[in-house]
Amino acid sequence: MPVRRLDDAGLAAVAAAIADPAVLTRYRAKVATVPGSECLWWTGAVAGRSERERTNGGGHGRFWYAPGRVIIAHRFAYAVMHGVDALAEARLLGHRCHNPLCQRIAPDHVVVSSAAQNRREWSVQRRLPYSPLADPRGPRKRARELRDLAREDPQLVADDLARLQELLGEQLTLW
Repeated sequence: MPVRRLDDAGLAAVAAAIADPAVLTRYRAKVATVPGSECLWWTGAVAGRSERERTNGGGHGRFWYAPGRVIIAHRFAYAVMHGVDALAEARLLGHRCHNPLCQRIAPDHVVVSSAAQNRREWSVQRRLPYSPLADPRGPRKRARELRDLAREDPQLVADDLARLQELLGEQLTLW
């Protein structure tokens, strides 16, 4: 049986939040489109260095969906797209883009994963120059800087990503 991240009261609060047009409007106001990026970028609060984030690098968006209740923003987006029951079953979500600010919930972009699978992907992706995991700023600093740029002008994020690609190079796939 999967471990629940939210208790029954938390799941009920998420269900109420995704049914509330005002909450959805507030959430969507914190998401930006960056030219040339397939991701939808979070411009709201960014998580600090909790125990959970020490294991995955940090930098994930945080969304207060009800008084005294906060959730990782992409988990809220997952609940909006797939429902609260699917969120309750998804112990861990994996981003194929490895961008902790990403809010795009689409097939083959954000998937239900496991800690072991995430560790395997991280160990490969952190060495690829085009990966967000290879950014020399580190995950939390990268997330905060790119979030701040997205708040100012999403084109600045695209420019920063292009600068980083120029700095680190691009590794083409073998096939």
